[in-house]
Order: sequence, then structure tokens, then C-alpha cells
Amino acid sequence: MGLLTRMPGRFLFPTCGRTHSAPHIRDANSVQRVWSYFVIASIPAWLIGLWSLGRQINLAVAALRLETVPGWRAWVLQHAGIGFDAFNVMDCVAHGLLWFVPIFLVALIIGAFWEALFAALRRKPPGEGLLATAWFLALLVPASLPLYQVGLGMTFGLVIGKLIYGGSGRYLVNPALLGLAFLVFSYPDALLGIGAWVPVAHYDQPTVLELVTEEGGLKAIAAADYTWWQLFAGDRPGAIGTTSIFGALLGAVFLIYTGMASWRVMLGSVLGLVAVSLIFNTIANGNPLFALPWYWNIVLGGFVFGAVFLATDPVAGAMTDPGRWGYGLLVGSLTVVIRNTNPAYYEGIMFAILLASMFSPLIDYAVTQGNIRRRRLRLQEIRRE
Repeated sequence: MGLLTRMPGRFLFPTCGRTHSAPHIRDANSVQRVWSYFVIASIPAWLIGLWSLGRQINLAVAALRLETVPGWRAWVLQHAGIGFDAFNVMDCVAHGLLWFVPIFLVALIIGAFWEALFAALRRKPPGEGLLATAWFLALLVPASLPLYQVGLGMTFGLVIGKLIYGGSGRYLVNPALLGLAFLVFSYPDALLGIGAWVPVAHYDQPTVLELVTEEGGLKAIAAADYTWWQLFAGDRPGAIGTTSIFGALLGAVFLIYTGMASWRVMLGSVLGLVAVSLIFNTIANGNPLFALPWYWNIVLGGFVFGAVFLATDPVAGAMTDPGRWGYGLLVGSLTVVIRNTNPAYYEGIMFAILLASMFSPLIDYAVTQGNIRRRRLRLQEIRRE
């Protein structure tokens, strides 16, 4: 029971434990503080995503001309005096919030259970990062996802991706991203099926990336009346966290300013995406996906959100500065390759980060061995002199 009572403190605050053996490093940061900064940085993207989700739902209600909106959320909104006006910011944010909160709470409660169970079995304090894992999983899944599937995704991502390896600082890939990958393979219709991204019955509004992939590139975007700036701002269907490029960039500025995330990974991801997009442009030969300009690839899907908040995972990503450049380039390059060549799942950033994370130890190893070799050669030259 003592371990269970420590969960609230470990939820937001770092451990009070001390390092009694060398090496001793004095620093104000801790694992929990790093992850708390990631959550804080994602708040602008979250708020815009809530507005976008509520707006898409309210637009659907207007398009279907529903006189009464079913569900407990509509009951809460009506009794709170909140309407379904797609052009009222507060109406949209409130509606989006009522879809987000249950998903986040389920992910958090399930995650707390597994953290407490593993802590009790190992007779150690619960690990850090639970809040961030539940938060980012909730930002990545569709609002229409059944809550039991949210719990299963959180269980797989946390247990298989983190806890069995020893907890914080020991996992191979980002747990929230692994949970999303589990849901994609286990319940593809829930994430890729009709009506997945706008939770209104008998209404289907696909994401812009789906339109581009399935209906013919930029012509599909023009036919749906989407503009580049509209996608940059976040007015489109999609996961709550990934809709707004502007919100994600605000988070990037905060993370870089506070030193919590590597700007090399972020910039490397963009450079990799631009370079491979240009290569595909040269061999397009009438293929609308290959011909997609790099600046459209940046705003489509969740690329920017992934590059800012997921690829910069301080555990799963590369640790050396040259390695971070290579890791970022790999993330951006794979994103375009997967989007253009994978007909089953076209949101390439998820698989790109997972694959790059598996290679990050090898990248760091190559960088380290290269440094050792250069120093050895330099020492030999000095001895010869």
C-alpha cells in the first residue's frame, strides 16, 4: 500500500531519492520535469485541436440539420447554455473538451494501475512520465475511439513499450506512439474507417491526408476547398494534437528555449522531408503523390507534431549531436517514403519515428566509434611527431 500512496506525488513531481554512488551530476532538471515541460509545450496544439474537433462536429450537426443532438455530451452542453455554433470559439472548445476528457482519464487511470502494479512487484517507487504518456496518447487517437480500446492501447504501450524494460529511461520506443501503433494494427477501422475523425453518426469527413492519398493529390485538396494556411492553423479533421501546425511550432519554440528538446532532431526531420519530397518530385511522372510539393507534405497529417513532441523523446531518440542530425533526417525521409509507397497506412510519421528509434542506438554507436577512431588517429600522429 505504501507504493500505491506515492502515486499522486509521482504523477507530477520527481522522486526524492538521492544518488549515493559516482558519478554525481548536479542539475535542476529531472525526468518528471522534462516530461511536464513536454506536456506544457503541447497545450497550444491541444487548445486549437479542441476547437477544431468541436468545429468539425458542429459543422456536421449543421450539415445533417439535426434538430436534437443525441448523447450525454449534448445534454451537458444544453444544460450549460452552450450551443452548437461552428463559428463560436467557446462552443467548439467546450464540445471538443467533452470528447477529450474521457479518453485522457481512461488512459491515465489504466496507466496508473499498471505503474502501481509493477512498482509493487518490484518493490520500487512508481516511474515518472505517466502523465505525458496518457496525455500524448489522448492527443493522437480519434475522438470516436471506444474507451475500452483506449485502455488496451495504453496497456500495450505502457507495459510492452516501457514497464517490462524497467520503466523510465529504459524503453526503446515512445510508449504513447507504440500504443497508437497497436491500435492501428488491432482496430484499423476505428482509426481509418468511415467517420473515424468526426464523431457524428452518418457523417464522414476524411482527413486531408486521406483525400490526398486516395483521391489524387492537390486536386483533392482544391476540390475540398482547403488552403495551406487553413491547414497550418488547424481547421481540419484529425487527431486533437496533430491538427494545428501553428500550435505545434509554438510548442517547439518553448521546448528549444527551455532546452528540453533537441532542435537538431526537429530541423533534421524537416530537412529529410524536404530532400526526399524533392527527389520524389523529380520522378513523379504523373503520380499525384510523388508530385506533392514539400511545403504541402509539411502541413499534411501529424508530421510537425511528431517531429516536435515524439521524435525528440529524450530516451528513444539519439543522444549524440551528430546522431540527432542523422536520426532527424531518417525520420523526415521515412515519413515521405511511407506516405508515398504504403497504401495501407499513409500517415508515415508514426512508423518513421518507430523505425528511427530502433536505429538510434546504432546511430549513436557509429558516431561514438567514429570519434574514438579520429582521436586514436590524432594520438598516433602526435606520437609520430
